[in-house]
Amino acid sequence: MERPGLQLSVATMLLFVACVAFNLWLFRLGPLLGIIGLNLTKHVVIAWLCQVLGVDRRMKNGTAPERRPSESHSPRFDQNLVPPTPPAS
Repeated sequence: MERPGLQLSVATMLLFVACVAFNLWLFRLGPLLGIIGLNLTKHVVIAWLCQVLGVDRRMKNGTAPERRPSESHSPRFDQNLVPPTPPAS
């Protein structure tokens, strides 16, 4: 049975509380330090979410999963990027 993707462990919850306390302490020292602390915390949370959700996760045989082509990237769109050639004179 697989574990749910966003299940918080006790250690993760303690880390979250420590980050909030650290940010509050930095805001008491000054607004610039508080904003820098929030920026750092934001990057740590996004990195943790990417790890938990499996961004760039490899399959069991070591290959990357196949990507579905997006709608904005079609062969017709690529052909429009090449400028037309002028007629020969």
